[in-house]
Amino acid sequence: MDLFSRILDFVFPAACSYCRSPLGDSGNPHFCNACWSDFSPLQGPVCPSCGKPFGSSEALTDSPEHECLSCRKDAPHYDQALAAGLFEGPLREAIHVYKYRPVRSLGKPLSLWMAGQVRVTIPLDMAMPVPLHKKRLRQRGFNQALLLAHGVSERFKMPLNYDNLVRSRYTRPQVELSGRERAENVRGAFSLIHPAGVCEKRILLIDDVFTTGSTMNECAKVLKDAGAVSVTVFTLARTTE
Repeated sequence: MDLFSRILDFVFPAACSYCRSPLGDSGNPHFCNACWSDFSPLQGPVCPSCGKPFGSSEALTDSPEHECLSCRKDAPHYDQALAAGLFEGPLREAIHVYKYRPVRSLGKPLSLWMAGQVRVTIPLDMAMPVPLHKKRLRQRGFNQALLLAHGVSERFKMPLNYDNLVRSRYTRPQVELSGRERAENVRGAFSLIHPAGVCEKRILLIDDVFTTGSTMNECAKVLKDAGAVSVTVFTLARTTE
């Protein structure tokens, strides 16, 4: 395949990035209708704090507020973590294509799918994306969490605040680290330019993937220390760790 054909296939792919079947009339960049509809929504009983899926369908039947062992041992700074889907199958591939190829045009449809998986039942004052460091932003060209937050804020009709919470220290990519290393890696890495802007606010903190929750937990700590009333974490997907 010559260079022109490679570029054309990247911009206007002929096959689904996951199953490699023809895209046909799919309205979603790089994914056929079948794979897009096969995203795995997060269902069943989950920890009411961190959102970790419980293995048994009987979990929480007698004790709806029962938390997972990790949350009981070390309560997170955020109030609740929600995830739209499981980080597996076509959804995992879509996130990889979105972040690393990168295909920013996936941001809008992914954010709309994400917002469609949950109902907002508590009052929220603003949506905030987990920020990227300026160096990582230059490398990637866009903040994937910001595009997701933009779509979610529009769907839920809430203000979007994207320039207050900042990543003030460059860190190693979390994907390279273990659980304990992740927490240490992001400790002290975030700050607020205008702390008063979050005081007495109820915040929806948005990112793409929840793995150990270290990044969101550190962001929530900064927000709570500045007087935020509550921090609800909302991610496109989460692992089952």
